[in-house]
Amino acid sequence: MAKIRKIHRSLKEGRNYYVIDANFLSNKYLDPKIAPSIKDKKQIEKCQDWWKEIDKQLKNDDARIYIPDLCIAEAFKTLAKKYYSGTGFINAASYNYRRKKLIKDITIPAGDLQNFNRKIKYHDISTSRDLIIAVDRFFEIFIKNRHNVSVIDLIILATAKYLMDFFDLPKNHVHIITCDKPLRTGSKKVQELPHVYDPTEQEDEISKVFID
Repeated sequence: MAKIRKIHRSLKEGRNYYVIDANFLSNKYLDPKIAPSIKDKKQIEKCQDWWKEIDKQLKNDDARIYIPDLCIAEAFKTLAKKYYSGTGFINAASYNYRRKKLIKDITIPAGDLQNFNRKIKYHDISTSRDLIIAVDRFFEIFIKNRHNVSVIDLIILATAKYLMDFFDLPKNHVHIITCDKPLRTGSKKVQELPHVYDPTEQEDEISKVFID
């Protein structure tokens, strides 16, 4: 059995930097009680267990969240799709409530931005030239190893690499979180990437990953 990669809740130097995908982000705002299936309910609950831990770290200034801009758009799409398809939400009020919670998390009031002691918890990453070039290289690796992923999935990996290369974030402080199994499996073929976690996988359950 592979050794489980651990994440320290608080680091002596620096922070934990989480690069997340759209599914993990949107699962924060779903209601597991009205999930369309037992499987969906368990997946949402496992993601929300991770979010409770990450939110504590954000509150203590021990973490930062990085989200590719396309993943933010996908998260809004996911919420809308679950509402308009008749699953995931009971009524329009519930949908609007969860959409506003997502907006509140990822936006920053102008007053906070001007504050000298501002603490920005969520950072959106634009899809730049450097990310596109990295996506092209990762795509070749994934195709050779027969892992079928989307371009947006690969942008998540490219974002993590970009943060390490251009902002000097330590590799062991960067954690990629996804609910996409091919992305998680294929990432193991790219040695320079940080570890990829899937909260819905048994070996990545919160009780097995986070330590003091």
